[in-house]
Amino acid sequence: MIAVDREGQVTFRVFLPHAARVEIVGDFTDWGRSRIALQRQYPGWWTATMRVEPGEHTFCYLIDGSIHLADYAAHGVKLDTDGKWVSTLRVGVGAAVAAGAIEAKPAAIPA
Repeated sequence: MIAVDREGQVTFRVFLPHAARVEIVGDFTDWGRSRIALQRQYPGWWTATMRVEPGEHTFCYLIDGSIHLADYAAHGVKLDTDGKWVSTLRVGVGAAVAAGAIEAKPAAIPA
């Protein structure tokens, strides 16, 4: 699951009690060139918080260096060009965005 605050800080959190290592790979990490390690928390949660630039991004969790896992509690999932499921992440400019929700904008009123 993910949570995004108003400043673009994204908290990633996944429950994988049997994993030895969990990392984030995505377009904002150059798909593994600069992996982000999550920290283990009792009893099996893994978390990391980082700043992500505004826009729409794709990512997944890399478990134990070999298993790619999409986050189905993110803003969506889609197949990448290699046929793997990846998660989508939307970071707004100056707006709080929570997993599954985007800031609502008022509709224009016709004159």
